[in-house]
Amino acid sequence: MALKEVIKKMKENNKNFFFGEGNWREVSNKYFKFKRILSDDEIIIITNNVREVKESLVLVVDNNKVIYLKDWQVEPVKAYNENIYAYAVKLNKKYFKTYAFKNEFKDFCFKEEDTFDTLKEVAEIQEKEDIAFSWDKWSVEKL
Repeated sequence: MALKEVIKKMKENNKNFFFGEGNWREVSNKYFKFKRILSDDEIIIITNNVREVKESLVLVVDNNKVIYLKDWQVEPVKAYNENIYAYAVKLNKKYFKTYAFKNEFKDFCFKEEDTFDTLKEVAEIQEKEDIAFSWDKWSVEKL
């Protein structure tokens, strides 16, 4: 197998692992679209609310509350034809547990705490928009 084919197969395997086999489709050699609602208890959202706290990735869901994430739950993405650099975050209702910090995050202002159900509503809206994304690694400094 040629190196080009090996790399293509690796990218395909990575997408199957993150998005689920059959839950994504290519729209060009660089961009793809994917389902946001994988099941009643599993979603993928596009967000910029990901931060690093003490060398751990977290999803900020309120002014002082987060969900801790594993490395395999977060992937940087870039929207097709738009200057949107964000993260695809895979969430499971079973493991959706919030942790509160004593101090609030300075760069966030929530009216109310995001729950799995409110984020599922966001995922449903994003799925209707059906924007294509690339999965090329980009610099986090662009956020």
